[in-house]
Amino acid sequence: MKLKLKVFILLSLCLFVGNKAYSQTELSSIKDAREEVSEIEANFDAESTLVNVNSNSSLKDYLTLAAVNNPGLKSVFYKWKSDLEKTGYVGALPDPMIVYGYFIENAETRVGPQNQKFSLRQNIPWFGTLGDKKDVAFEMSNVSFKKFQAALLKLSYQVKSAYYDLYFLGKEIEITKENIELLLFWESVARTTYKVGLSQHPDVIKAQVELGKLEDRMLTLEDKVRPLKARLYAVMNISDTTDLQIPELIKFQEETAVDKNYIEQVLNNNPNLNAVKHLIAKEEHALQLANKSSLPNFTLGIDYIETGEALNPLLDESGKDPWIASVGINVPLWFGKNNSKKSEAKAKKRSAEYLLKDKENQLRAMTERIIFQHDDALRKVQLYRDGLLPKAEQSLNASYTSYQAGKADFLNVLDAQRQLLNFQLMLDRSKTNLAKRKAEIDMLTGIELKTK
Repeated sequence: MKLKLKVFILLSLCLFVGNKAYSQTELSSIKDAREEVSEIEANFDAESTLVNVNSNSSLKDYLTLAAVNNPGLKSVFYKWKSDLEKTGYVGALPDPMIVYGYFIENAETRVGPQNQKFSLRQNIPWFGTLGDKKDVAFEMSNVSFKKFQAALLKLSYQVKSAYYDLYFLGKEIEITKENIELLLFWESVARTTYKVGLSQHPDVIKAQVELGKLEDRMLTLEDKVRPLKARLYAVMNISDTTDLQIPELIKFQEETAVDKNYIEQVLNNNPNLNAVKHLIAKEEHALQLANKSSLPNFTLGIDYIETGEALNPLLDESGKDPWIASVGINVPLWFGKNNSKKSEAKAKKRSAEYLLKDKENQLRAMTERIIFQHDDALRKVQLYRDGLLPKAEQSLNASYTSYQAGKADFLNVLDAQRQLLNFQLMLDRSKTNLAKRKAEIDMLTGIELKTK
């Protein structure tokens, strides 16, 4: 039998004994994941140079740029890619070993002297070992994919949260400016009435004190713009010289969350929770792999010895080259080591199972809290916009009219204006909280992933 044929038979036997293919479902999942990885990586390279933000950019532009430019997201993405690539080789057989031996002193045999030796060795793990390794790698790639999804959702929430906070800061500045202008008017009225003797000098002082407070507040608010914009610069990974406009409007939905079955959606769709589920599946396969540590592995080998001509060239089989087929088996003798591997795998699996339960409890409680905060913010938006704010405006107008008629103290006017300012701020704060809580719900439920 020729050398090439014998080597082919040996390697075919190795592949038959030791290798295990992925199932059709796993192969389809891996193929889809590879295509998605390629598409995302292409977007990283292409869109980061095409997408930019300026003073006219919308929230959608911010989200797009952050998704293709954020270094933290890219780090999680390439961790997923590396784990996905691992599925392509982790279930393969160990590399075969070729050994060459040269007889320093020829071993003389009947058919001639043995000059050199060629050997081929292939290690074969126990049946199913390679399959378990593949399953471990496959589930680990699923864990990394879910973590990538979670990172993408978290990044989206970070962008929205900073954007909404910037909106509220803009509203604070705008409302404070309006109140300063209004207070300047009250101060001029107080001066005029003081000159004609219809009011006392303390009214002017009160107006000036209140004006000083608002001017100090304005300086503080203006100083807060830069650090708040810095949050957007950071998540989008752009220069702090980029011109970001303070948003004038934000979108929010005026519908309650308590009846939306969000808790069930979180428990079914939350990427962090699903990552733990895949982690449990990975540890189950790792336990099966550990159980095989006390089973032997095989080594298949074939040797070829090059033999020279015999002293008597007329001898039958003179110079015949011998072939040797060998089978080796390792002895898993150290039971303590193998038992520790099994115990370790069991402990990791139990740890993952308890982690899942803990995550479920935490997410359930967190979702309940966010639903309450969402609906509370919605109630406050409707309360301040439809009830308290119109009444505060009526109160201020009535106080001003009474003050002009000499029937009310100037302090009443200032209190009415202070209350109106507070209600205006509370309305915009409630709008901001409502939008942020909805963004947080989207992050926990993974709703945005379904629309991409």
